[in-house]
Amino acid sequence: MFSSLNNNGPAAASTPASSTRGRRRQRPASSDESVRQPKAKRARIPLNEQTFLNPGATAEPAQETYEVKAARPSITERRQDGVENTPPQVPKKELSFRSKKAKTGERLNKGDGSVVLTSNNAFVVSKLPALPDRLRADAQSRQHGTLDSSAGYALSLTHTHAVVWPYASTTPSPESFVFTLPYPSKHSTDPLPLGSLVPPSASSTEPGLVVVMPTSGKITYWESISSATTLDFIRQQRNGVEDSISGMWSSETVIQVVSAESAGGFILAFSSGRMAYMSVRDAHGRPQVAVQFLRTTLGPSAGGIFGSIRSVLSHSSIQGDIAAVRSDRSSKQGEQTVVAATTKGRLHAWKIHRGGHHDLLTEFDAKDTLINSIFRHETGSRFSADSLKIHDFAFVPKDLDVRHSEMSQLSKTPASGDYQHLLVLTSLSTKNVSRYFLVEVLVPTGASPDLPVTVGAVRPIKSYTTPPDTHALAKPRLYLPRPAVVAFVVLERAVIIASVAKVPDSPESQLLEDNDILPATYEDVVDLRADPTLEIVGSGSEEPLSAGSEEVRAHRIRTKNPAVAILVRGAGTLRVTTTDIERFASEKPPQITAKSKLEQAVFFGIKEGNPLVFDIPRDLPFSDQELADAALELSQDILTSNSPHLTALAPKLGDNMQERVKALEKLITHLRSLKVNLSRATKWELLWKAERLQAARFVWTKHEKFMQARPDETKKDLVAEIVGYIRNEEKNPPNVAKGEVDSLRHWFIHDAHRIEFFLAWAYEVIKYNTRAKADESTITRFIYEAVEIMNGSIRDALDFRRRHLALYSLQDEKMASGILADDYAGLPTPWTCEQTLTNNLRRMVELSTEWVKAHYNPDQAGDADHNLVQRTRALLPDLTEVYLTALQELTRWALASENSNYQKAGQTWQQTYLSDRHEKVIALAASENWDAAYKLAEQHQCLTALAQVLISEKEELKFTLEQGGLSPNEAQRLQDLQDAKEIQTQGYLDKYGKDFAFPYYDYLIARSGVDSLLEAKGDRLYKTAFLRTKPELSRISWINDIIGEDDIVHAANTLLDLGLNREQQLWNRKIELSLGKLARMAEASRPSSKASTSIQEAVVNAAVADASVETIDKQLAIIKVQDQLYGQISPIIKTAVDESAQLPVAMEAFAMKIPKKYKILSEIFEDGLSRLLRHEALDPLTLIDLLTMIQPDPELKQLMPDQFFQAIEVANNGLSGQEREQAERLIWRRCYLREDWTKINNTSLKADSDIAEVLSNLELFQVFCALYTIQQASEEPNYRRWLPSEALGVYTETPDKRFKQQDKSRREKLLEAMQWENNNLKKHIEKHRLDQWAKETQKLAEEAVDHNMDIQTQEGANLQSPSQTGLVNGTAQNGAH
Repeated sequence: MFSSLNNNGPAAASTPASSTRGRRRQRPASSDESVRQPKAKRARIPLNEQTFLNPGATAEPAQETYEVKAARPSITERRQDGVENTPPQVPKKELSFRSKKAKTGERLNKGDGSVVLTSNNAFVVSKLPALPDRLRADAQSRQHGTLDSSAGYALSLTHTHAVVWPYASTTPSPESFVFTLPYPSKHSTDPLPLGSLVPPSASSTEPGLVVVMPTSGKITYWESISSATTLDFIRQQRNGVEDSISGMWSSETVIQVVSAESAGGFILAFSSGRMAYMSVRDAHGRPQVAVQFLRTTLGPSAGGIFGSIRSVLSHSSIQGDIAAVRSDRSSKQGEQTVVAATTKGRLHAWKIHRGGHHDLLTEFDAKDTLINSIFRHETGSRFSADSLKIHDFAFVPKDLDVRHSEMSQLSKTPASGDYQHLLVLTSLSTKNVSRYFLVEVLVPTGASPDLPVTVGAVRPIKSYTTPPDTHALAKPRLYLPRPAVVAFVVLERAVIIASVAKVPDSPESQLLEDNDILPATYEDVVDLRADPTLEIVGSGSEEPLSAGSEEVRAHRIRTKNPAVAILVRGAGTLRVTTTDIERFASEKPPQITAKSKLEQAVFFGIKEGNPLVFDIPRDLPFSDQELADAALELSQDILTSNSPHLTALAPKLGDNMQERVKALEKLITHLRSLKVNLSRATKWELLWKAERLQAARFVWTKHEKFMQARPDETKKDLVAEIVGYIRNEEKNPPNVAKGEVDSLRHWFIHDAHRIEFFLAWAYEVIKYNTRAKADESTITRFIYEAVEIMNGSIRDALDFRRRHLALYSLQDEKMASGILADDYAGLPTPWTCEQTLTNNLRRMVELSTEWVKAHYNPDQAGDADHNLVQRTRALLPDLTEVYLTALQELTRWALASENSNYQKAGQTWQQTYLSDRHEKVIALAASENWDAAYKLAEQHQCLTALAQVLISEKEELKFTLEQGGLSPNEAQRLQDLQDAKEIQTQGYLDKYGKDFAFPYYDYLIARSGVDSLLEAKGDRLYKTAFLRTKPELSRISWINDIIGEDDIVHAANTLLDLGLNREQQLWNRKIELSLGKLARMAEASRPSSKASTSIQEAVVNAAVADASVETIDKQLAIIKVQDQLYGQISPIIKTAVDESAQLPVAMEAFAMKIPKKYKILSEIFEDGLSRLLRHEALDPLTLIDLLTMIQPDPELKQLMPDQFFQAIEVANNGLSGQEREQAERLIWRRCYLREDWTKINNTSLKADSDIAEVLSNLELFQVFCALYTIQQASEEPNYRRWLPSEALGVYTETPDKRFKQQDKSRREKLLEAMQWENNNLKKHIEKHRLDQWAKETQKLAEEAVDHNMDIQTQEGANLQSPSQTGLVNGTAQNGAH
């Protein structure tokens, strides 16, 4: 049966007849076989208007085809395209069969040569191999056709030819029959010819062929497609097999030809709505064409030409065009039921008898019934009832066995035969969307309002909403093959597989069934690619034979499960077959899962030449998260080859892994086409899985190269060793019982997702072999191979990552060196920085560095092992970079983790990274990988290492040149290289600024001393800034200020800052302060240029004003006091045998006698004295402690007569504010405590002169005299004289600033000592009237000073008389203090 499709009307199709396959007989030999005439040839040109008006050359049929032509072309035929004017020739009877190899990656079915295009747990789509070469070569012409499973043949029709071939043949170029149509179309826009295969006659096993020209009504019939090729037969039967339809109107065309096999003919449907019965045999079975119109109200009812035209113009708008005409299977020979349906829902049924006799069974307008049933399901629909359209229908199979009938949700067909049981394909539409429904309809004989059409179940189609194309070559078709469990809807570019099987009982399903709505069952869509060439131009169903069937037709298609075959222009014949029809009605029916949809797109979407497409954006019944989870699971399956679509046997493993890489790329491409909203973490996980497979592929490629490079006796390389060492719990062990004996290939097929652990094991294998005392040659090769795979695979993976960021929608991520620059929050651990891998990368870097260091010798060039060492040395920079990048990635990820343990580990890894990025660069420089060291240091921003490497190379060049013994050319080359290094240095200074300059100058000083820094040329800015920001280099900085910058002011400031704040050595401080003061004075006196006089004068004056010259003088005064103190004790320490003995000698001579309880005072005194002896610059408080606690023996007293006065001067020059007051109070307290006031206060039996003598010998008296003398000689404020009571309490609660940071116990001891001093002073105040004695001593001292000054004044006056000069001088000398 054949469905004709054109631009003027909808399609029709027939139900395939049932038969059994019989063996095809051998074709009879032709009488003309011995003499074969050359075939006429015809140029292949596009079909157009001119083509039909001007016949061209005839086309040569394909070698494997028969071409059938008319024997005597008529005049009309000669004027039309498609008529062969050359003499007919005898076709070949011996057919040559060619088989073609399947394309790479195509999966073949068992035995039939078909190629699987897609499959899942419900159906398989395969491409059948058989296709005539004529159709394969001309895939763009307008054509349509049909496939008849009962005959096993397919029919394709163009305007000029009909082609018939056994579509299930296993031969790519099958035996085919090309018929040149005797009455071809006049215009390319005419409807395509209609045709149908005719059931075989009694004398033949081959079907016949009938072709009807839609516009002219010409009919051509060939009784047998094989015997029709015999020219004599054609001549004999010509008059009996050609005819035309009489009574056709000028505006009328034939739109469908439907087989009514049991009635011995065909049903013709016309565009006017009329129907006709056509027979091709007479009552005796001889070929004869006859046409008889049926009685029907579908067509015009009024007579006459005007009535006919009026009816044609009006009937379609009321009743709708004929949508489909179908014939039911009949159990009686000679009669058959035929049903026709219009697009608007009007149904007609006839009983057709052989010879054209017919009875009208029913006619009924079921539109309202259909709409009401659909709208009960489609509540709240946005579709209009007027948009209802019937596209096709199918008879529900009868006489199903009980088991099969219970599998379907459709009603059981009544056995009485009074009903026509139909499944109707309908739709409701808007402009761009159609909603399809499968509606079960029971049409009673004699249907009327009293006996209406009954609607059963309504099965909505939810997976496809594209409206049909009115210009398509094939109209929508519905197939319901036995056992009526799965329906197939064939559209112009898609096939819908819809289950109508019963679902497991549940309250929800029961509620839906009560409302005549089918519960949701399996439904899926097979789509063609968006290629204008690809279009479904014909179809036919295939079904299992019914029980007891004894069909014996030769090419009958036998199948276990229902299927539909489709003829796709540009592709060939495709078959959609359910895999297990009974499973659809089982407790666990097939389901569409997110993973199964992705599998179809991934494993079949990458096949070259696949006409199917899997990424059409439709509303999938899955959430984005479900699709994301499925994608991750599928990607894992691809890595582990855990899929029936992936082979576990890969003789060409490299190709296998490449195919899996492509599958992963297809997966993400498909997800993007579906616009799935993947989370950032999911995108990264998918990309990382693809990277793993890419890295494993790289390792396998290296393995094959290692194998080629190794000697025959040592083919087992490191890659093979690693697989053997990996523990079974860390891999998928092969099953030897199943023949899986190649553990290496098995690992790469099933364990590529563990590639990071595989790479980490490279170091472990070397470690174990080293411990096992393997020979050096083996270890050398293992190290080289480990460096190759660890470095190469990770670098290749990172490069893969960079190239595929956009594919995974990660192009906006901030990347650096192939890893994320930041924002690792919420991401799992990247595989490229897995902890074990990163740790072993570090070990591998260190091991290979040491191995190269120990075994690299340029003089051994040519030795095999040395060549491997040399290669390893060349790869060291890349491996080091890979390690540092991995460590950096691991650090960033850990620090961004919400897990506190990872955060702590991240801090540790960060310190390791900061350390290793320096050490590993230096190690590269040590192996003379200079350029690599520079590159790596810059990449990881380790400018300290960059500076050290640069200086090291410059020093190396300098040393080599200074050693001499070089040829002139070599010396010149090294000199040029040295000059280039200076340029390189300046380039780094310009590029990185102080970040490079400061570590550069630091290392320069450490390696070559300060002279090299001062002599460095080319840079002043950063060198000066470096010196000025380094307090410890102030001694050099001020020299650079003067020599390099000519900045005396800053030099002075540097010296003064050094001397005042940081210098520890007394002599240095004295010099620095003196030089600083001198520099200020020199700058102030230096003449200025006229151009800058005013500015410079202002600067100098301000600098001099702020110079704190007074502070300088005070510091120098303190230094002078310290110098004097050292000078006073130096005579004593000279008696020491060496420097180490000086301190004990000094302590014995000058230490106070302090109780052990308060020995902390002795410790403070000893510490200050030791620093004094080391010539350290003492701070004021320490110097005050020394001056106030030093107590020489009486015989040494004259060495330091003014120690307390000097202490007051130190406090005055070095302290200020409250700190100075507290220091002065401490000085006065210790001064008062120096005397025995108990004895002094006892004046019994003492004369006044005796008391005065005692007081004048006190150290307190000397202090009062000195202070009063200064007061009288200067205008400065008077020094304060602190009474004993005013000196009480100092440092008894809080120690001075030197001790505030010391431990608590030490501070407490110090406060106890201070309190001891305070108590002693308080006792003297209370019991020995110390305040009064202090006042009296001050009064006595001031009187003595006044008296002495009076004497000096008198002596000055006497100097005016020469005679008294000697007297005056003598008096002055005696009276001077």
